[in-house]
Amino acid sequence: MSNIAERKEKNCLNCNATVHGRYCHVCGQENTEPREKFGHMLTHFVFDLFHFDGKFFRTMKYLLVKPGFMAQEHLRGRRMDYLHPIRLYIFTSAFFFLFFFMVSPGKVDVNIGKKLSDTASIAQSDSASAEILKLDENFSSVKEYDSIQQRLPREKQDGYIVRKLQQQNLILKDKYPSRKEMMNKVFDVFTHQFPKMLFVSLPLFSFLLFLLYARKKNYYYVDHVVFTLHFYSTVFILIFLAICLNMLLDWTGFYEIHGKEGKNYLKGAIGSGYLSLLVGFYWYRSLRNFYGQSRRKTIVKFGLQLFINLFLFSLLFLLFFLFSFMII
Repeated sequence: MSNIAERKEKNCLNCNATVHGRYCHVCGQENTEPREKFGHMLTHFVFDLFHFDGKFFRTMKYLLVKPGFMAQEHLRGRRMDYLHPIRLYIFTSAFFFLFFFMVSPGKVDVNIGKKLSDTASIAQSDSASAEILKLDENFSSVKEYDSIQQRLPREKQDGYIVRKLQQQNLILKDKYPSRKEMMNKVFDVFTHQFPKMLFVSLPLFSFLLFLLYARKKNYYYVDHVVFTLHFYSTVFILIFLAICLNMLLDWTGFYEIHGKEGKNYLKGAIGSGYLSLLVGFYWYRSLRNFYGQSRRKTIVKFGLQLFINLFLFSLLFLLFFLFSFMII
């Protein structure tokens, strides 16, 4: 509450509703004098700043040390002391990707970057790139390719998707002097599609939870979305901390004392192995704490969700990789 004088009039200046008390029950605006001194304005700013910081740090603390707790609090209706799940996701994802794309590739362990996805997804995108590399082996231009396709019987002509990929590949062949430069550009665009891909995956991740816990009638789809928003936000934070740890150890020269092989091993372990175990453990504990099922049921559903998500993310990776190839 601010120390600005309260108006004697009881009509809200914002919505004109009758005010009972200091705040309007319709729009929430404080019924204070519209003109305020600079000192009052500064005090109000400081109050709002620390009020946000209090919510932010409280949310971060429980998000990291109590898996599933934040989603439980939201489900119980205890929301005033924490950041809203959507605001939390937008803030953490925006901050993470801004940081990730600002830091030069030489300072970020590529293993951590790859942990934005899973190994199967990377394999899918690699196989997709390999197929694209083979597309133009027998053609020198789009005109030649189209001409040959038109002379073939309809049943032997390439399908719509293959034809578009082939044409785009031939266009890029003329645009970029080397195949390596072309594929580097594709992967650069593809990397910048990560935020969109994760956003698309969010409702799919939630829907899978909805199916796995369909017998728990007290959970609605939106409750699974809240759980997913908190989980994704935590993954962003954990990857960010892992990147910072790797950069700190590299900067202090810690890796160098272990030699080249030891350095690569330690970076890989901290960047992928330990991080994967930490995210997996947090994922399992979140499911256990939020849905309240036994250890055995939670392990089974965690395994099913992990397996199905490997497939879904592989599919999303392939689609976004092809999309990146078509838009460069």
